Amino acid sequence: QHSYGFETWFQSGAVHDAGTFRTACRDWLRYSLARSEGIAVARACDMARFEDFDSLPALDRKLGALKLSREAREASSMTGQALLSSYGDIFGRPGLEGFARQAEDGTVAAHHAVVFGAICGAHDIGAPEAVLAFLQAAVTSLAGVACRLIPLGQVETQRTITDAWPFIQAFSREVMELGIDDMNTAMLSLDVAAMQHETLRGRLCIC
Repeated sequence: QHSYGFETWFQSGAVHDAGTFRTACRDWLRYSLARSEGIAVARACDMARFEDFDSLPALDRKLGALKLSREAREASSMTGQALLSSYGDIFGRPGLEGFARQAEDGTVAAHHAVVFGAICGAHDIGAPEAVLAFLQAAVTSLAGVACRLIPLGQVETQRTITDAWPFIQAFSREVMELGIDDMNTAMLSLDVAAMQHETLRGRLCIC
Protein backbone atom coordinates (compact mmCIF):
# COMPACT_ATOMS: atom_id res chain seq x y z
CA GLN A 1 0.00 0.00 0.00
CA HIS A 2 1.18 3.51 -0.85
CA SER A 3 1.74 6.21 1.75
CA TYR A 4 3.40 8.58 -0.76
CA GLY A 5 6.01 9.38 1.88
CA PHE A 6 3.43 10.11 4.58
CA GLU A 7 4.57 7.14 6.67
CA THR A 8 7.82 9.02 7.38
CA TRP A 9 5.80 12.01 8.58
CA PHE A 10 3.57 9.80 10.72
CA GLN A 11 6.56 8.20 12.43
CA SER A 12 8.35 11.52 12.98
CA GLY A 13 5.25 13.18 14.40
CA ALA A 14 5.15 15.87 11.72
CA VAL A 15 1.64 14.64 10.93
CA HIS A 16 0.16 13.45 14.21
CA ASP A 17 -3.60 14.06 14.35
CA ALA A 18 -6.69 14.63 12.22
CA GLY A 19 -6.01 18.34 11.77
CA THR A 20 -2.40 18.03 10.62
CA PHE A 21 -3.34 15.12 8.36
CA ARG A 22 -6.17 17.02 6.67
CA THR A 23 -3.86 19.97 5.98
CA ALA A 24 -1.07 17.77 4.64
CA CYS A 25 -3.51 15.74 2.55
CA ARG A 26 -4.96 18.88 0.98
CA ASP A 27 -1.48 20.19 0.13
CA TRP A 28 -0.54 16.80 -1.34
CA LEU A 29 -3.61 16.89 -3.56
CA ARG A 30 -2.95 20.43 -4.73
CA TYR A 31 0.81 20.47 -5.18
CA SER A 32 1.63 16.87 -6.03
CA LEU A 33 -1.05 14.31 -6.87
CA ALA A 34 -3.40 16.34 -9.07
CA ARG A 35 -0.69 17.98 -11.16
CA SER A 36 1.31 14.82 -11.72
CA GLU A 37 -0.79 11.65 -11.54
CA GLY A 38 -4.02 13.54 -12.14
CA ILE A 39 -2.80 15.02 -15.42
CA ALA A 40 -1.35 11.64 -16.41
CA VAL A 41 -4.72 9.96 -15.84
CA ALA A 42 -6.54 12.58 -17.93
CA ARG A 43 -4.13 12.52 -20.84
CA ALA A 44 -3.81 8.71 -20.88
CA CYS A 45 -7.59 8.51 -20.89
CA ASP A 46 -7.81 10.84 -23.90
CA MET A 47 -5.07 8.94 -25.72
CA ALA A 48 -6.87 5.63 -25.30
CA ARG A 49 -10.28 7.05 -26.23
CA PHE A 50 -8.81 8.32 -29.51
CA GLU A 51 -6.73 5.14 -29.96
CA ASP A 52 -3.44 7.04 -29.73
CA PHE A 53 -1.77 4.21 -27.82
CA ASP A 54 1.66 5.04 -29.30
CA SER A 55 1.80 8.20 -27.17
CA LEU A 56 1.44 6.34 -23.87
CA PRO A 57 5.17 5.50 -23.43
CA ALA A 58 6.24 9.17 -23.54
CA LEU A 59 3.60 10.05 -20.97
CA ASP A 60 4.73 7.15 -18.80
CA ARG A 61 8.36 8.33 -18.92
CA LYS A 62 7.35 11.90 -18.04
CA LEU A 63 5.47 10.73 -14.98
CA GLY A 64 8.38 8.54 -13.91
CA ALA A 65 10.76 11.48 -14.16
CA LEU A 66 8.63 13.40 -11.65
CA LYS A 67 8.92 10.66 -9.06
CA LEU A 68 12.15 11.60 -7.33
CA SER A 69 12.37 8.72 -4.86
CA ARG A 70 13.26 5.20 -5.95
CA GLU A 71 10.55 3.61 -3.84
CA ALA A 72 7.85 5.87 -5.29
CA ARG A 73 8.87 4.98 -8.85
CA GLU A 74 9.04 1.26 -8.11
CA ALA A 75 5.73 1.20 -6.23
CA SER A 76 3.95 3.12 -9.00
CA SER A 77 5.32 0.73 -11.62
CA MET A 78 4.55 -2.38 -9.57
CA THR A 79 0.93 -1.40 -8.95
CA GLY A 80 0.51 -0.26 -12.55
CA GLN A 81 1.80 -3.52 -13.97
CA ALA A 82 -0.38 -5.49 -11.57
CA LEU A 83 -3.42 -3.52 -12.74
CA LEU A 84 -2.45 -4.05 -16.37
CA SER A 85 -2.04 -7.78 -15.79
CA SER A 86 -5.39 -8.10 -14.02
CA TYR A 87 -7.06 -6.08 -16.75
CA GLY A 88 -5.61 -8.45 -19.35
CA ASP A 89 -6.88 -11.49 -17.47
CA ILE A 90 -10.41 -10.06 -17.35
CA PHE A 91 -10.81 -7.98 -20.51
CA GLY A 92 -7.98 -9.06 -22.79
CA ARG A 93 -6.29 -5.61 -22.91
CA PRO A 94 -8.03 -4.28 -26.07
CA GLY A 95 -5.75 -1.69 -27.64
CA LEU A 96 -3.18 -1.96 -24.85
CA GLU A 97 -1.42 -5.12 -26.05
CA GLY A 98 1.61 -3.19 -27.33
CA PHE A 99 1.95 -1.16 -24.16
CA ALA A 100 1.63 -4.35 -22.10
CA ARG A 101 4.42 -6.00 -24.12
CA GLN A 102 6.63 -2.96 -23.51
CA ALA A 103 5.91 -3.24 -19.79
CA GLU A 104 6.83 -6.92 -19.82
CA ASP A 105 10.16 -6.32 -21.56
CA GLY A 106 10.99 -3.30 -19.39
CA THR A 107 10.74 -0.67 -22.12
CA VAL A 108 8.13 1.22 -20.11
CA ALA A 109 7.49 1.29 -16.37
CA ALA A 110 3.69 1.24 -16.79
CA HIS A 111 2.99 3.66 -13.95
CA HIS A 112 -0.32 3.16 -12.20
CA ALA A 113 -1.86 6.50 -13.19
CA VAL A 114 -1.08 5.96 -16.87
CA VAL A 115 -2.49 2.43 -16.86
CA PHE A 116 -5.60 3.54 -14.94
CA GLY A 117 -6.29 6.39 -17.35
CA ALA A 118 -5.68 4.25 -20.43
CA ILE A 119 -8.05 1.54 -19.21
CA CYS A 120 -10.74 4.13 -18.52
CA GLY A 121 -10.30 5.61 -21.98
CA ALA A 122 -10.35 2.19 -23.65
CA HIS A 123 -13.80 1.69 -22.13
CA ASP A 124 -15.02 5.14 -23.18
CA ILE A 125 -14.97 6.62 -19.69
CA GLY A 126 -14.35 10.36 -19.91
CA ALA A 127 -11.25 12.03 -18.50
CA PRO A 128 -13.16 14.07 -15.87
CA GLU A 129 -14.73 10.95 -14.41
CA ALA A 130 -11.43 9.05 -14.56
CA VAL A 131 -9.54 11.77 -12.69
CA LEU A 132 -12.25 12.09 -10.04
CA ALA A 133 -12.21 8.34 -9.46
CA PHE A 134 -8.42 8.18 -9.30
CA LEU A 135 -7.99 11.08 -6.87
CA GLN A 136 -10.83 9.88 -4.65
CA ALA A 137 -9.36 6.36 -4.52
CA ALA A 138 -5.90 7.75 -3.67
CA VAL A 139 -7.24 9.90 -0.83
CA THR A 140 -9.33 7.03 0.53
CA SER A 141 -6.32 4.72 0.47
CA LEU A 142 -4.08 7.26 2.20
CA ALA A 143 -6.74 7.93 4.84
CA GLY A 144 -6.80 4.19 5.53
CA VAL A 145 -3.05 4.28 6.16
CA ALA A 146 -3.43 7.32 8.43
CA CYS A 147 -6.21 5.56 10.33
CA ARG A 148 -3.78 2.83 11.35
CA LEU A 149 -0.56 4.79 11.78
CA ILE A 150 -1.48 8.10 13.45
CA PRO A 151 -3.93 6.55 14.47
CA LEU A 152 -7.30 8.10 13.62
CA GLY A 153 -10.73 6.97 14.70
CA GLN A 154 -13.21 5.78 12.09
CA VAL A 155 -15.27 8.97 12.32
CA GLU A 156 -12.18 11.18 11.91
CA THR A 157 -11.04 9.09 8.96
CA GLN A 158 -14.39 9.34 7.17
CA ARG A 159 -14.59 13.06 7.93
CA THR A 160 -11.17 13.54 6.35
CA ILE A 161 -12.31 11.77 3.18
CA THR A 162 -15.53 13.79 3.08
CA ASP A 163 -13.72 17.08 3.67
CA ALA A 164 -11.35 16.30 0.80
CA TRP A 165 -14.15 15.89 -1.76
CA PRO A 166 -14.58 19.62 -2.66
CA PHE A 167 -10.83 19.87 -3.24
CA ILE A 168 -10.84 16.71 -5.36
CA GLN A 169 -13.59 18.19 -7.51
CA ALA A 170 -11.83 21.55 -7.85
CA PHE A 171 -8.45 20.07 -8.70
CA SER A 172 -10.04 17.66 -11.18
CA ARG A 173 -11.54 20.62 -13.03
CA GLU A 174 -8.14 22.33 -13.10
CA VAL A 175 -6.51 19.22 -14.53
CA MET A 176 -8.86 19.26 -17.52
CA GLU A 177 -7.23 22.49 -18.68
CA LEU A 178 -3.66 21.18 -18.43
CA GLY A 179 -1.45 19.14 -20.74
CA ILE A 180 1.59 16.91 -20.44
CA ASP A 181 3.96 19.89 -20.43
CA ASP A 182 2.15 21.21 -17.34
CA MET A 183 2.89 18.11 -15.27
CA ASN A 184 4.86 18.96 -12.16
CA THR A 185 5.21 18.33 -8.46
CA ALA A 186 6.01 21.09 -6.00
CA MET A 187 6.11 19.37 -2.64
CA LEU A 188 9.79 18.70 -2.08
CA SER A 189 9.32 18.06 1.63
CA LEU A 190 7.17 15.05 0.78
CA ASP A 191 9.69 13.88 -1.83
CA VAL A 192 12.38 13.94 0.88
CA ALA A 193 10.08 12.05 3.24
CA ALA A 194 9.56 9.43 0.53
CA MET A 195 13.33 9.09 0.11
CA GLN A 196 13.71 8.61 3.86
CA HIS A 197 11.03 5.94 3.93
CA GLU A 198 13.36 3.13 2.86
CA THR A 199 15.45 3.63 6.01
CA LEU A 200 12.53 3.52 8.46
CA ARG A 201 12.44 0.78 11.05
CA GLY A 202 9.19 -1.15 10.96
CA ARG A 203 7.24 -0.10 7.87
CA LEU A 204 3.65 -0.76 6.88
CA CYS A 205 3.74 0.67 3.34
CA ILE A 206 5.75 -0.12 0.23
CA CYS A 207 6.57 3.58 -0.19
